[in-house]
Amino acid sequence: MDTTTTIYKPHIHEHPLSYSARFTIDGSYSHRCSGCQTTDNMYGVYFCNKFGCSIWLHKECTEAPLEINHPSHPQHPLMLNNYDDSSDQCVLCRGHLPPLRYTCFTCKITVDIACGMKPWPQVIEHPLCHSHPLIVKGNEVSASCGVCKESNYGLFYLCIECNVYFHVECVRFSQEVNHPCHSNHPLKLIAFDALTDDAEKTCILCANYPRNVCYHCFICDFTSCLRCTRRPPPLVVEDMKTHQHQLLRISKRISYACDVCGLKRDTQYYHGSYICHQCDFIVHGMCIGLPRVISINRHDHRISFTYHIGPDYSKCGVCHRSISQHHGAYSCFVCPNYAVHSRCAIERDVWDGVELEGIPYVIEDVTPYKVVSDGLISHVSHVEHPLKLHKGNILYEWIRCEACRDPVGFDSVFVCEKCCFLLHQKCANLPMKKKFIVDTELYKLEVDKLRVASYCSECATLSDGFKYSSHDENRKVDVRCFSLSEPFVHAGHSHLLYFRKAYYRRSICDACMKMRHGIGRMSILSFYVVTKKRVVKAGVTFVKDN
Repeated sequence: MDTTTTIYKPHIHEHPLSYSARFTIDGSYSHRCSGCQTTDNMYGVYFCNKFGCSIWLHKECTEAPLEINHPSHPQHPLMLNNYDDSSDQCVLCRGHLPPLRYTCFTCKITVDIACGMKPWPQVIEHPLCHSHPLIVKGNEVSASCGVCKESNYGLFYLCIECNVYFHVECVRFSQEVNHPCHSNHPLKLIAFDALTDDAEKTCILCANYPRNVCYHCFICDFTSCLRCTRRPPPLVVEDMKTHQHQLLRISKRISYACDVCGLKRDTQYYHGSYICHQCDFIVHGMCIGLPRVISINRHDHRISFTYHIGPDYSKCGVCHRSISQHHGAYSCFVCPNYAVHSRCAIERDVWDGVELEGIPYVIEDVTPYKVVSDGLISHVSHVEHPLKLHKGNILYEWIRCEACRDPVGFDSVFVCEKCCFLLHQKCANLPMKKKFIVDTELYKLEVDKLRVASYCSECATLSDGFKYSSHDENRKVDVRCFSLSEPFVHAGHSHLLYFRKAYYRRSICDACMKMRHGIGRMSILSFYVVTKKRVVKAGVTFVKDN
Protein backbone atom coordinates (compact mmCIF):
# COMPACT_ATOMS: atom_id res chain seq x y z
CA MET A 1 0.00 0.00 0.00
CA ASP A 2 1.06 3.57 -0.69
CA THR A 3 1.75 4.85 2.80
CA THR A 4 1.58 8.46 1.66
CA THR A 5 -2.16 8.09 0.89
CA THR A 6 -4.31 11.02 2.03
CA ILE A 7 -8.07 10.96 1.63
CA TYR A 8 -10.85 13.40 2.44
CA LYS A 9 -14.13 12.04 3.76
CA PRO A 10 -16.18 14.85 5.31
CA HIS A 11 -18.88 12.41 6.44
CA ILE A 12 -16.25 10.79 8.70
CA HIS A 13 -13.99 13.69 9.69
CA GLU A 14 -13.70 17.36 8.81
CA HIS A 15 -9.96 17.19 7.99
CA PRO A 16 -8.04 15.03 5.49
CA LEU A 17 -6.99 11.61 6.78
CA SER A 18 -3.53 10.17 6.15
CA TYR A 19 -2.57 6.51 6.09
CA SER A 20 0.18 5.11 8.30
CA ALA A 21 1.49 1.54 8.59
CA ARG A 22 2.02 2.11 12.31
CA PHE A 23 0.91 -0.59 14.72
CA THR A 24 -1.50 0.60 17.41
CA ILE A 25 -1.84 -2.32 19.79
CA ASP A 26 -3.36 -2.38 23.26
CA GLY A 27 -0.80 -0.71 25.54
CA SER A 28 0.98 1.20 22.78
CA TYR A 29 0.50 4.65 21.28
CA SER A 30 -3.25 4.44 20.78
CA HIS A 31 -5.53 1.45 20.53
CA ARG A 32 -9.09 2.80 20.32
CA CYS A 33 -10.62 3.44 16.93
CA SER A 34 -12.23 6.89 16.90
CA GLY A 35 -14.96 5.63 14.58
CA CYS A 36 -16.25 2.35 16.01
CA GLN A 37 -14.81 3.00 19.50
CA THR A 38 -13.57 -0.58 19.81
CA THR A 39 -10.40 -1.27 21.72
CA ASP A 40 -8.63 -3.48 19.27
CA ASN A 41 -5.36 -4.13 17.52
CA MET A 42 -4.85 -1.91 14.48
CA TYR A 43 -2.17 -2.73 11.93
CA GLY A 44 -2.19 0.22 9.58
CA VAL A 45 -4.43 3.17 10.47
CA TYR A 46 -5.86 6.37 9.07
CA PHE A 47 -5.20 9.40 11.25
CA CYS A 48 -5.77 13.13 11.27
CA ASN A 49 -2.50 15.04 11.00
CA LYS A 50 -3.95 18.22 12.50
CA PHE A 51 -2.81 19.12 16.03
CA GLY A 52 -5.38 18.37 18.71
CA CYS A 53 -7.60 16.03 16.66
CA SER A 54 -6.17 12.70 17.89
CA ILE A 55 -8.25 10.79 15.35
CA TRP A 56 -7.19 7.18 14.71
CA LEU A 57 -9.38 4.96 12.54
CA HIS A 58 -9.39 1.35 11.40
CA LYS A 59 -8.70 1.02 7.71
CA GLU A 60 -12.06 -0.80 7.45
CA CYS A 61 -13.92 2.03 9.22
CA THR A 62 -12.31 4.71 7.04
CA GLU A 63 -13.07 2.86 3.81
CA ALA A 64 -16.62 1.89 4.83
CA PRO A 65 -19.19 2.54 2.06
CA LEU A 66 -21.17 5.75 2.31
CA GLU A 67 -24.46 3.94 1.66
CA ILE A 68 -25.57 0.35 2.42
CA ASN A 69 -28.70 -1.76 2.04
CA HIS A 70 -29.22 -3.49 5.37
CA PRO A 71 -31.35 -6.65 5.77
CA SER A 72 -32.86 -5.32 9.01
CA HIS A 73 -34.26 -2.29 7.19
CA PRO A 74 -34.97 -3.09 3.52
CA GLN A 75 -37.29 -0.10 3.05
CA HIS A 76 -34.53 2.50 2.70
CA PRO A 77 -30.73 2.59 2.41
CA LEU A 78 -28.66 3.51 5.46
CA MET A 79 -26.21 6.43 5.23
CA LEU A 80 -22.83 6.58 6.95
CA ASN A 81 -22.49 9.59 9.27
CA ASN A 82 -20.46 10.82 12.21
CA TYR A 83 -22.45 12.03 15.20
CA ASP A 84 -20.94 11.99 18.67
CA ASP A 85 -23.90 11.18 20.93
CA SER A 86 -23.29 8.08 23.03
CA SER A 87 -26.74 8.36 24.67
CA ASP A 88 -28.35 6.73 21.61
CA GLN A 89 -28.50 2.95 21.20
CA CYS A 90 -28.02 0.71 18.22
CA VAL A 91 -31.40 -0.77 17.25
CA LEU A 92 -29.77 -4.16 16.65
CA CYS A 93 -27.24 -4.79 19.42
CA ARG A 94 -28.71 -2.23 21.87
CA GLY A 95 -25.21 -1.02 22.66
CA HIS A 96 -24.18 2.62 22.91
CA LEU A 97 -23.67 4.11 19.49
CA PRO A 98 -20.11 5.11 18.55
CA PRO A 99 -19.55 8.31 16.53
CA LEU A 100 -19.42 6.40 13.23
CA ARG A 101 -22.85 4.90 12.45
CA TYR A 102 -25.38 4.11 9.74
CA THR A 103 -28.70 5.95 9.79
CA CYS A 104 -31.98 5.95 7.91
CA PHE A 105 -32.87 9.63 8.12
CA THR A 106 -36.42 8.90 6.93
CA CYS A 107 -37.30 6.38 9.64
CA LYS A 108 -34.80 7.65 12.26
CA ILE A 109 -33.24 4.19 12.62
CA THR A 110 -29.55 3.95 13.50
CA VAL A 111 -27.14 1.03 13.78
CA ASP A 112 -23.49 1.13 14.75
CA ILE A 113 -20.88 0.65 12.05
CA ALA A 114 -20.09 -2.93 13.14
CA CYS A 115 -23.73 -4.05 12.87
CA GLY A 116 -24.05 -2.12 9.62
CA MET A 117 -20.99 -3.62 7.93
CA LYS A 118 -21.42 -7.19 9.22
CA PRO A 119 -25.07 -7.94 10.03
CA TRP A 120 -25.41 -10.66 12.65
CA PRO A 121 -27.70 -13.54 11.53
CA GLN A 122 -30.73 -14.25 13.68
CA VAL A 123 -29.87 -17.94 13.80
CA ILE A 124 -26.51 -19.72 13.47
CA GLU A 125 -27.18 -23.37 12.65
CA HIS A 126 -23.58 -24.58 12.92
CA PRO A 127 -21.55 -22.20 15.11
CA LEU A 128 -17.82 -22.69 15.55
CA CYS A 129 -17.97 -22.15 19.28
CA HIS A 130 -20.73 -24.63 20.14
CA SER A 131 -22.29 -27.92 19.05
CA HIS A 132 -25.91 -26.67 18.91
CA PRO A 133 -27.69 -23.91 16.96
CA LEU A 134 -27.64 -20.41 18.45
CA ILE A 135 -30.28 -17.68 18.31
CA VAL A 136 -29.64 -13.98 18.74
CA LYS A 137 -30.78 -12.21 21.92
CA GLY A 138 -30.32 -8.69 23.23
CA ASN A 139 -31.28 -8.43 26.89
CA GLU A 140 -28.89 -8.15 29.82
CA VAL A 141 -28.12 -11.48 31.51
CA SER A 142 -26.00 -12.33 34.51
CA ALA A 143 -24.48 -15.44 32.93
CA SER A 144 -20.97 -15.23 31.49
CA CYS A 145 -19.98 -15.88 27.89
CA GLY A 146 -19.34 -19.54 27.05
CA VAL A 147 -16.04 -18.69 25.34
CA CYS A 148 -14.30 -15.74 27.04
CA LYS A 149 -16.06 -16.26 30.42
CA GLU A 150 -16.74 -12.53 30.79
CA SER A 151 -20.16 -10.98 31.45
CA ASN A 152 -22.63 -10.56 28.60
CA TYR A 153 -23.77 -7.15 27.40
CA GLY A 154 -25.68 -5.82 24.41
CA LEU A 155 -26.27 -8.34 21.64
CA PHE A 156 -25.44 -12.00 22.30
CA TYR A 157 -26.30 -15.49 21.16
CA LEU A 158 -28.10 -18.15 23.20
CA CYS A 159 -28.17 -21.91 22.99
CA ILE A 160 -31.68 -22.75 24.17
CA GLU A 161 -30.83 -26.41 24.71
CA CYS A 162 -27.82 -25.75 26.98
CA ASN A 163 -28.79 -22.27 28.21
CA VAL A 164 -25.30 -21.02 27.33
CA TYR A 165 -24.65 -17.44 26.15
CA PHE A 166 -22.03 -16.14 23.74
CA HIS A 167 -20.87 -12.67 22.76
CA VAL A 168 -21.39 -11.93 19.08
CA GLU A 169 -17.61 -11.45 18.81
CA CYS A 170 -16.99 -14.86 20.39
CA VAL A 171 -19.22 -17.06 18.24
CA ARG A 172 -16.46 -17.18 15.60
CA PHE A 173 -13.99 -18.76 18.05
CA SER A 174 -13.64 -22.53 17.84
CA GLN A 175 -12.04 -24.94 20.26
CA GLU A 176 -9.10 -25.27 17.89
CA VAL A 177 -7.74 -22.71 15.40
CA ASN A 178 -5.00 -22.52 12.81
CA HIS A 179 -3.23 -19.30 13.66
CA PRO A 180 -1.34 -17.55 10.82
CA CYS A 181 1.49 -16.61 13.21
CA HIS A 182 1.94 -20.23 14.30
CA SER A 183 1.39 -22.51 11.33
CA ASN A 184 3.27 -25.49 12.79
CA HIS A 185 0.42 -26.74 14.97
CA PRO A 186 -3.17 -25.77 15.75
CA LEU A 187 -3.85 -23.80 18.92
CA LYS A 188 -6.32 -25.08 21.49
CA LEU A 189 -8.69 -22.93 23.51
CA ILE A 190 -7.97 -23.49 27.21
CA ALA A 191 -8.60 -21.78 30.52
CA PHE A 192 -5.74 -19.47 31.47
CA ASP A 193 -5.46 -21.21 34.85
CA ALA A 194 -4.82 -24.50 33.04
CA LEU A 195 -1.40 -23.33 31.89
CA THR A 196 1.44 -25.05 33.72
CA ASP A 197 3.86 -23.05 35.87
CA ASP A 198 6.59 -23.12 33.23
CA ALA A 199 4.24 -22.31 30.31
CA GLU A 200 4.19 -18.97 28.51
CA LYS A 201 1.73 -16.78 30.43
CA THR A 202 1.72 -13.71 28.18
CA CYS A 203 0.49 -13.46 24.62
CA ILE A 204 3.40 -13.92 22.24
CA LEU A 205 1.96 -11.30 19.89
CA CYS A 206 0.96 -8.38 22.17
CA ALA A 207 2.71 -9.23 25.48
CA ASN A 208 -0.53 -8.84 27.47
CA TYR A 209 -1.83 -11.40 29.94
CA PRO A 210 -4.90 -13.21 28.56
CA ARG A 211 -8.09 -12.88 30.57
CA ASN A 212 -9.77 -16.12 31.66
CA VAL A 213 -8.99 -18.09 28.47
CA CYS A 214 -6.35 -18.21 25.75
CA TYR A 215 -5.20 -20.22 22.74
CA HIS A 216 -2.12 -22.32 23.39
CA CYS A 217 0.19 -24.76 21.61
CA PHE A 218 1.50 -27.22 24.18
CA ILE A 219 4.21 -28.48 21.83
CA CYS A 220 5.82 -25.08 21.11
CA ASP A 221 4.63 -23.21 24.21
CA PHE A 222 2.94 -20.58 22.02
CA THR A 223 0.20 -18.49 23.65
CA SER A 224 -2.20 -16.10 21.95
CA CYS A 225 -4.92 -14.02 23.57
CA LEU A 226 -8.41 -13.86 22.01
CA ARG A 227 -7.81 -10.38 20.64
CA CYS A 228 -4.69 -11.40 18.73
CA THR A 229 -6.44 -14.53 17.52
CA ARG A 230 -9.33 -12.48 16.17
CA ARG A 231 -7.05 -9.80 14.65
CA PRO A 232 -3.59 -11.32 14.18
CA PRO A 233 -0.68 -9.13 13.07
CA PRO A 234 0.20 -9.19 9.35
CA LEU A 235 2.80 -11.67 8.18
CA VAL A 236 4.10 -9.19 5.59
CA VAL A 237 4.41 -5.41 5.86
CA GLU A 238 5.11 -3.02 3.01
CA ASP A 239 5.98 0.47 4.22
CA MET A 240 8.42 2.69 2.34
CA LYS A 241 8.82 4.93 5.41
CA THR A 242 10.32 2.02 7.30
CA HIS A 243 12.15 0.06 4.60
CA GLN A 244 12.30 -0.18 0.81
CA HIS A 245 11.59 -3.93 0.75
CA GLN A 246 8.93 -6.21 2.17
CA LEU A 247 9.25 -7.02 5.86
CA LEU A 248 8.47 -10.56 7.02
CA ARG A 249 7.23 -11.30 10.51
CA ILE A 250 9.23 -13.38 13.01
CA SER A 251 6.82 -14.84 15.57
CA LYS A 252 9.47 -16.19 17.90
CA ARG A 253 10.81 -14.09 20.73
CA ILE A 254 14.37 -13.10 20.01
CA SER A 255 16.73 -10.55 21.44
CA TYR A 256 18.30 -8.06 19.02
CA ALA A 257 18.97 -4.35 18.55
CA CYS A 258 16.18 -2.81 16.49
CA ASP A 259 17.53 -0.91 13.48
CA VAL A 260 14.99 1.87 14.03
CA CYS A 261 15.04 2.50 17.79
CA GLY A 262 18.31 0.78 18.76
CA LEU A 263 16.77 -0.88 21.81
CA LYS A 264 17.89 -4.42 22.55
CA ARG A 265 15.15 -5.99 24.59
CA ASP A 266 12.78 -8.94 24.49
CA THR A 267 10.60 -8.43 21.43
CA GLN A 268 7.37 -9.25 23.27
CA TYR A 269 7.24 -5.67 24.57
CA TYR A 270 7.53 -4.24 21.07
CA HIS A 271 4.88 -6.38 19.35
CA GLY A 272 6.99 -8.82 17.45
CA SER A 273 9.76 -8.52 14.90
CA TYR A 274 9.90 -7.94 11.17
CA ILE A 275 12.93 -8.66 9.03
CA CYS A 276 14.21 -8.03 5.52
CA HIS A 277 16.50 -10.95 4.71
CA GLN A 278 17.86 -9.17 1.67
CA CYS A 279 19.25 -6.24 3.71
CA ASP A 280 19.61 -7.91 7.10
CA PHE A 281 17.25 -5.19 8.41
CA ILE A 282 15.21 -6.00 11.52
CA VAL A 283 12.66 -3.85 13.31
CA HIS A 284 10.18 -4.01 16.19
CA GLY A 285 6.55 -4.16 15.16
CA MET A 286 5.76 -0.96 17.03
CA CYS A 287 8.66 0.85 15.30
CA ILE A 288 7.07 0.40 11.87
CA GLY A 289 5.72 3.57 10.29
CA LEU A 290 7.43 6.10 12.56
CA PRO A 291 7.16 9.71 11.27
CA ARG A 292 10.16 11.15 9.45
CA VAL A 293 9.92 14.81 10.48
CA ILE A 294 8.38 15.99 13.75
CA SER A 295 8.49 18.77 16.34
CA ILE A 296 8.92 18.05 20.04
CA ASN A 297 8.53 20.23 23.13
CA ARG A 298 12.17 19.77 24.19
CA HIS A 299 13.64 21.56 21.17
CA ASP A 300 12.91 24.71 19.17
CA HIS A 301 13.57 23.22 15.72
CA ARG A 302 12.18 20.32 13.78
CA ILE A 303 13.95 16.98 14.09
CA SER A 304 14.24 14.34 11.35
CA PHE A 305 14.63 10.58 11.51
CA THR A 306 17.80 8.98 10.23
CA TYR A 307 18.78 5.29 10.28
CA HIS A 308 22.42 5.89 11.22
CA ILE A 309 22.86 8.80 13.59
CA GLY A 310 26.67 8.82 13.33
CA PRO A 311 29.42 9.40 15.91
CA ASP A 312 28.76 13.08 16.64
CA TYR A 313 25.85 12.49 19.03
CA SER A 314 26.31 11.20 22.56
CA LYS A 315 23.20 11.93 24.65
CA CYS A 316 19.47 11.85 23.98
CA GLY A 317 17.82 15.26 24.29
CA VAL A 318 14.88 13.76 26.23
CA CYS A 319 16.12 10.97 28.51
CA HIS A 320 19.80 12.14 28.49
CA ARG A 321 21.11 8.62 28.11
CA SER A 322 23.60 7.54 25.47
CA ILE A 323 22.65 7.13 21.80
CA SER A 324 24.10 4.41 19.60
CA GLN A 325 25.61 5.76 16.39
CA HIS A 326 24.74 2.54 14.55
CA HIS A 327 20.96 2.74 14.85
CA GLY A 328 18.07 5.06 14.09
CA ALA A 329 17.32 8.31 15.94
CA TYR A 330 16.01 11.84 15.36
CA SER A 331 18.45 14.70 14.85
CA CYS A 332 18.31 18.44 14.26
CA PHE A 333 19.83 19.88 11.08
CA VAL A 334 20.18 23.31 12.70
CA CYS A 335 21.77 22.40 16.02
CA PRO A 336 24.89 20.21 15.84
CA ASN A 337 25.06 17.26 18.22
CA TYR A 338 21.36 17.37 19.15
CA ALA A 339 19.60 14.02 18.79
CA VAL A 340 16.75 12.08 20.41
CA HIS A 341 16.05 8.35 20.70
CA SER A 342 13.33 7.18 18.33
CA ARG A 343 11.10 5.97 21.14
CA CYS A 344 11.72 9.06 23.31
CA ALA A 345 10.83 11.42 20.45
CA ILE A 346 7.33 10.00 19.92
CA GLU A 347 6.28 9.81 23.56
CA ARG A 348 2.83 11.30 24.15
CA ASP A 349 4.11 14.09 26.39
CA VAL A 350 6.98 14.96 23.99
CA TRP A 351 5.57 14.87 20.44
CA ASP A 352 2.43 16.73 19.38
CA GLY A 353 1.40 13.89 17.04
CA VAL A 354 1.78 15.91 13.83
CA GLU A 355 3.92 14.57 10.98
CA LEU A 356 5.69 17.49 9.29
CA GLU A 357 7.20 15.79 6.25
CA GLY A 358 6.26 17.82 3.16
CA ILE A 359 4.97 20.77 5.21
CA PRO A 360 6.98 23.98 4.58
CA TYR A 361 9.02 25.22 7.52
CA VAL A 362 7.86 28.77 8.26
CA ILE A 363 9.96 30.77 10.72
CA GLU A 364 7.62 33.02 12.66
CA ASP A 365 8.76 36.23 14.34
CA VAL A 366 7.99 35.79 18.05
CA THR A 367 9.98 38.78 19.32
CA PRO A 368 7.88 40.69 21.89
CA TYR A 369 9.34 44.11 21.12
CA LYS A 370 10.55 46.43 18.38
CA VAL A 371 13.91 48.17 18.58
CA VAL A 372 13.49 51.97 18.65
CA SER A 373 17.18 52.79 18.94
CA ASP A 374 20.29 51.54 20.67
CA GLY A 375 19.20 50.40 24.17
CA LEU A 376 15.60 51.53 23.59
CA ILE A 377 12.67 49.21 22.77
CA SER A 378 8.90 49.30 22.41
CA HIS A 379 7.51 46.27 24.27
CA VAL A 380 4.06 44.75 23.72
CA SER A 381 3.34 44.99 27.43
CA HIS A 382 3.96 48.75 27.52
CA VAL A 383 3.37 50.33 24.13
CA GLU A 384 2.65 53.75 25.64
CA HIS A 385 6.30 54.58 26.23
CA PRO A 386 9.64 53.09 25.17
CA LEU A 387 11.73 51.11 27.65
CA LYS A 388 15.39 51.90 28.20
CA LEU A 389 18.02 49.32 29.04
CA HIS A 390 19.84 49.78 32.36
CA LYS A 391 22.82 47.52 32.92
CA GLY A 392 23.13 45.58 36.14
CA ASN A 393 25.01 48.16 38.18
CA ILE A 394 22.08 49.84 39.93
CA LEU A 395 20.22 48.42 42.95
CA TYR A 396 16.45 48.57 42.43
CA GLU A 397 15.44 47.84 45.99
CA TRP A 398 11.81 46.88 46.69
CA ILE A 399 10.98 47.01 42.97
CA ARG A 400 9.62 43.94 41.24
CA CYS A 401 9.62 42.90 37.60
CA GLU A 402 6.22 43.29 35.94
CA ALA A 403 6.60 39.92 34.20
CA CYS A 404 7.89 37.45 36.78
CA ARG A 405 7.11 39.56 39.89
CA ASP A 406 10.52 38.76 41.35
CA PRO A 407 12.66 41.50 42.97
CA VAL A 408 14.98 43.20 40.51
CA GLY A 409 18.12 43.62 42.61
CA PHE A 410 21.24 44.29 40.50
CA ASP A 411 19.94 42.59 37.33
CA SER A 412 19.93 44.33 33.98
CA VAL A 413 16.48 45.79 33.33
CA PHE A 414 14.37 47.69 30.83
CA VAL A 415 12.81 50.74 32.51
CA CYS A 416 10.13 53.18 31.49
CA GLU A 417 11.44 56.57 32.55
CA LYS A 418 7.93 58.06 32.58
CA CYS A 419 6.06 55.29 34.46
CA CYS A 420 6.86 52.93 37.26
CA PHE A 421 7.21 50.04 34.82
CA LEU A 422 10.19 47.72 34.78
CA LEU A 423 11.15 44.40 33.19
CA HIS A 424 14.13 42.14 33.68
CA GLN A 425 16.15 42.04 30.49
CA LYS A 426 15.56 38.30 30.27
CA CYS A 427 11.82 38.77 30.85
CA ALA A 428 11.64 41.41 28.13
CA ASN A 429 12.99 38.80 25.72
CA LEU A 430 10.32 36.19 26.50
CA PRO A 431 8.94 35.07 23.10
CA MET A 432 5.31 35.62 22.15
CA LYS A 433 4.93 31.89 21.43
CA LYS A 434 6.84 29.01 22.96
CA LYS A 435 6.63 25.28 23.58
CA PHE A 436 6.17 24.14 27.15
CA ILE A 437 8.34 21.37 28.51
CA VAL A 438 5.35 19.56 30.07
CA ASP A 439 2.94 19.94 27.16
CA THR A 440 3.00 19.44 23.40
CA GLU A 441 0.90 22.52 22.68
CA LEU A 442 2.29 25.88 21.60
CA TYR A 443 1.62 28.47 24.33
CA LYS A 444 1.13 32.21 23.83
CA LEU A 445 2.44 34.99 26.03
CA GLU A 446 -0.42 36.73 27.80
CA VAL A 447 0.07 40.28 29.07
CA ASP A 448 -2.74 41.53 31.30
CA LYS A 449 -2.47 45.28 31.63
CA LEU A 450 -5.17 45.26 34.31
CA ARG A 451 -2.90 42.95 36.32
CA VAL A 452 -5.67 40.58 37.44
CA ALA A 453 -4.13 37.92 39.66
CA SER A 454 -4.66 34.26 38.82
CA TYR A 455 -3.23 30.93 39.92
CA CYS A 456 -0.50 29.23 37.93
CA SER A 457 -1.67 25.89 36.55
CA GLU A 458 1.64 24.28 37.54
CA CYS A 459 2.74 25.60 40.93
CA ALA A 460 -0.66 27.01 42.06
CA THR A 461 0.99 30.32 43.01
CA LEU A 462 -1.19 33.43 42.82
CA SER A 463 0.44 36.02 40.58
CA ASP A 464 -0.50 39.11 38.58
CA GLY A 465 2.57 38.91 36.32
CA PHE A 466 2.87 37.69 32.73
CA LYS A 467 1.58 34.22 31.87
CA TYR A 468 1.68 31.76 29.03
CA SER A 469 -1.74 30.39 28.09
CA SER A 470 -2.76 27.31 26.11
CA HIS A 471 -4.82 27.49 22.95
CA ASP A 472 -8.13 26.97 24.78
CA GLU A 473 -6.92 29.15 27.69
CA ASN A 474 -7.71 26.37 30.18
CA ARG A 475 -4.09 26.38 31.33
CA LYS A 476 -2.24 29.50 32.39
CA VAL A 477 1.38 29.16 33.52
CA ASP A 478 3.38 31.98 35.08
CA VAL A 479 6.65 32.85 33.37
CA ARG A 480 8.75 31.51 36.25
CA CYS A 481 7.46 27.96 35.76
CA PHE A 482 7.37 28.32 32.00
CA SER A 483 11.01 29.41 31.83
CA LEU A 484 12.39 26.33 33.57
CA SER A 485 14.74 24.47 31.27
CA GLU A 486 17.20 21.58 31.22
CA PRO A 487 19.64 21.01 32.73
CA PHE A 488 18.46 22.61 35.96
CA VAL A 489 20.94 23.68 38.62
CA HIS A 490 19.66 23.59 42.20
CA ALA A 491 21.59 24.78 45.23
CA GLY A 492 20.29 21.87 47.28
CA HIS A 493 21.76 19.15 45.08
CA SER A 494 25.17 18.55 43.58
CA HIS A 495 24.10 17.03 40.25
CA LEU A 496 22.37 18.49 37.23
CA LEU A 497 18.63 17.89 37.24
CA TYR A 498 16.39 16.94 34.32
CA PHE A 499 12.69 16.93 33.72
CA ARG A 500 10.53 13.89 34.28
CA LYS A 501 6.76 13.82 34.33
CA ALA A 502 5.36 12.65 37.67
CA TYR A 503 3.34 9.59 36.64
CA TYR A 504 3.85 7.79 39.92
CA ARG A 505 0.96 7.75 42.34
CA ARG A 506 2.62 8.84 45.58
CA SER A 507 5.80 10.77 46.20
CA ILE A 508 7.63 12.52 49.02
CA CYS A 509 9.36 15.87 48.65
CA ASP A 510 12.98 15.61 49.73
CA ALA A 511 12.96 19.20 50.95
CA CYS A 512 9.78 19.47 53.05
CA MET A 513 9.24 15.69 53.46
CA LYS A 514 5.52 16.05 52.81
CA MET A 515 3.57 13.39 50.98
CA ARG A 516 1.87 14.24 47.70
CA HIS A 517 -1.15 11.95 47.25
CA GLY A 518 -2.39 10.93 43.81
CA ILE A 519 -1.28 12.13 40.42
CA GLY A 520 -2.97 15.53 40.76
CA ARG A 521 -2.20 17.63 37.71
CA MET A 522 -0.57 15.31 35.21
CA SER A 523 1.82 18.03 34.10
CA ILE A 524 3.32 18.99 37.46
CA LEU A 525 6.83 20.22 36.82
CA SER A 526 9.37 17.67 37.99
CA PHE A 527 13.07 17.17 37.44
CA TYR A 528 15.19 14.12 38.01
CA VAL A 529 18.81 13.11 38.20
CA VAL A 530 19.57 10.29 35.77
CA THR A 531 21.95 8.47 38.09
CA LYS A 532 20.38 9.14 41.48
CA LYS A 533 16.70 9.05 40.43
CA ARG A 534 16.08 12.05 42.63
CA VAL A 535 13.53 14.59 41.53
CA VAL A 536 13.07 18.31 42.04
CA LYS A 537 9.54 19.56 41.68
CA ALA A 538 8.71 22.97 40.18
CA GLY A 539 12.38 23.87 40.36
CA VAL A 540 12.32 24.33 44.13
CA THR A 541 11.83 20.98 45.86
CA PHE A 542 13.15 17.46 45.49
CA VAL A 543 10.86 14.49 44.97
CA LYS A 544 11.71 10.83 45.08
CA ASP A 545 9.68 7.77 44.13
CA ASN A 546 7.89 6.27 47.09
